[in-house]
Amino acid sequence: MPLSSIFTIFIILSATIAIYYAITWRSQPGVIARIYQARMNIGMGIFLLGVGTNQLMFDDVDTIRLVIGIILLFIGAVNLIMGIRNLTYFTKLKREQQNKR
Repeated sequence: MPLSSIFTIFIILSATIAIYYAITWRSQPGVIARIYQARMNIGMGIFLLGVGTNQLMFDDVDTIRLVIGIILLFIGAVNLIMGIRNLTYFTKLKREQQNKR
């Protein structure tokens, strides 16, 4: 299986996860909504990292493609890191709220 097919599958799966959580988190209350929002950010970060990496894997990488790829990698990394950080924080907060009850 060529590398571009793997990237395509990877990108489609992560976009699907991001869309699912983007729709789901709006209908949830409080901390659970924030957990779903963090999962959406993780999915979006993985999606952007995949697209950015895909842009850099072409044989004829010109300046515009290089700049766009680097920007997508940066935004994707920030989304992924912040999503993981928020998921950790809000999961801990949810656990503390459940222990108080």
